[in-house]
Amino acid sequence: MQKSIEKSYQIEWPGWSLSDNKYGKEFDAEARIRMIETGRKLLPYLLDNSAIFGENFLEIGPFFTPILFSEELQNYLPKNHNINFLENDQNVINWLSEKFRCFIFKLNIDSTTFFHDLTQKMTAQFGYYKDFYDVVTMSQIVNYVDYKQLLTSLFPMLNKEGYIFLNNVVDYGIPILFSEQRPKSNQEIIDTAKAIGYKIYYKEEQPKMFDEEPNKRLILILSK
Repeated sequence: MQKSIEKSYQIEWPGWSLSDNKYGKEFDAEARIRMIETGRKLLPYLLDNSAIFGENFLEIGPFFTPILFSEELQNYLPKNHNINFLENDQNVINWLSEKFRCFIFKLNIDSTTFFHDLTQKMTAQFGYYKDFYDVVTMSQIVNYVDYKQLLTSLFPMLNKEGYIFLNNVVDYGIPILFSEQRPKSNQEIIDTAKAIGYKIYYKEEQPKMFDEEPNKRLILILSK
């Protein structure tokens, strides 16, 4: 099990200062580094499947560590790529807007109007929403949201040849912020995806990377 980190990271973030950390050891410097390291677990799978990349990308909950702007991925993105983020923290939105060429949807995933709001914004921005996204990524997000609503909402938006790349450890993160609608197991996520209509393109359970992780990591690639 890994005890050290691979490299140095910037972990002092606007609006989320270490000196004013409200979440204790679950979001201290070491926890932030673990978050960055484990979020990068999707990179090899994105790189391995880069040949299938279309132009339209959506990253859900990028926070201050957007994987779609990882240095390793830049040479594999199509020339005319369109990167979108789904984020509701204004500090993050400001930071992303200043640093990257992207379009950001500020929405609450748990809202009962989430699907309607997102489709309206997509239609206003792009002219349509059905079969739009070629690649969707989400790392350590489904513990914090109504993940069934999220996956259901994304289904019509995913291109028929598109893929969702999901990376998650159940019950790992900041417990006080967890959603009651979070998954209770990796198998539940898989079964839910199938019930919605997704096909399982790839699945893998990985052993714990850090002692703090309570369960095995799920890497899941979904298609229509």
